[in-house]
Amino acid sequence: MRRMPSSLPMSNHYHTRLTRLRIWASSTYPTFNLFSNMGNTSYQSSLETGKVVIRKWWFNQNSEKNQCSVQFQQQVEKPTSNNSVEDVLISIEQGSQGFGNTTNVTAIRSYNADRIAELLGSTIGDCTAPGATQHFADILYTMEDGTIVDTGVEVTENFTKNPYSTSQTPKVNPKTGEIVTAVNPVNGALMPVYRHTKLTSAGLVEHSFVIPSKTAGTQSSPANPKVNVANTGLAS
Repeated sequence: MRRMPSSLPMSNHYHTRLTRLRIWASSTYPTFNLFSNMGNTSYQSSLETGKVVIRKWWFNQNSEKNQCSVQFQQQVEKPTSNNSVEDVLISIEQGSQGFGNTTNVTAIRSYNADRIAELLGSTIGDCTAPGATQHFADILYTMEDGTIVDTGVEVTENFTKNPYSTSQTPKVNPKTGEIVTAVNPVNGALMPVYRHTKLTSAGLVEHSFVIPSKTAGTQSSPANPKVNVANTGLAS
């Protein structure tokens, strides 16, 4: 936990990320101060700080306890695999934007609706909407003495559907729309992967990702399709 305002030293890695973000912000939004006025920064820029941000919130009509559901989101690093390395190489080759070994994950918590209205100004909101004010999770997790409870979104992937959810579906590859599968080491079977997330203390976050099986066929760059070496005279 930390206090606000905080003067604690940052790690070199985090300091480098913030420095790069400040340079980008000053060149892209020269009239705005990215870190003093969160209302002027885009949702994507907030995500790229690596902190947990508030994505959306709404009044929970199904609760009798005056609750709001709050959806948080954080950009986290994925484990490196052959597939992810290939994705990065193709992104570089084709000039795609936003390449990198990160993923944006969400988690939902329930919060007293009166408290949400006090802190966020209403019981419903969408920080992804154009011109919307951006909020870090800090605004909801600051104690009365000013101490901030640092939070993080923890990812756990496995082969089991959430037994308390009637709507959870397997993880889907956003590029292809296909269900992500992997070999379950328990039974050796190729099975769908399920992703589970939760908002917790940043110091307790321990991600557990399942490395997906290579998709059917061979992924190739559009400019460099798969070549049958046997027909090129290059085979040794």
